[in-house]
Amino acid sequence: MDTLGSIDEWQLRGKISLDDGDQGGSGKLQWIVSPDNSTIDFHGAMGRGAWHLDISSGGAVLTQAGGNVYQAAGVDALVRQQMGWPVPVEALKWWVRGLAAPGPVKDKQLDAQGLLISLTQFGWKINFSRYSATGGVAMPARLDAKRESYRVKLAISRWQVSAVSTP
Repeated sequence: MDTLGSIDEWQLRGKISLDDGDQGGSGKLQWIVSPDNSTIDFHGAMGRGAWHLDISSGGAVLTQAGGNVYQAAGVDALVRQQMGWPVPVEALKWWVRGLAAPGPVKDKQLDAQGLLISLTQFGWKINFSRYSATGGVAMPARLDAKRESYRVKLAISRWQVSAVSTP
């Protein structure tokens, strides 16, 4: 688990599905993270909906395919304002790596190898159903996060991680 926490540069590609009980959508996702910033690109199924999200310590900028640009001090607030969803992007940055985000955690379960199977954090129940080896490190390949009627599912098809530094 310490190895996962030391990875501060990574990329993932995969599919994401969002559902609020009434409406939903899915598409392809690419997320690139470095120590200073991260970018998320989304392309909806069959070309419907696309956006680019830049996240840094200075705030977050969302650019939609039509050219509309929105800014906020934090990514979670920006996503909530523009998409109407309480998607915890800051926490998701930890969860996609199979880690709890900083903050209180409930019901944390690990498998025999010490990999995260599930946890509850910030009102979200996250289940990890599959891991794959990437650069000698087990990285999540599937996760499902639920909170009330909201659901975020990720199927990660490709990971690229930086070299893991050892203290």
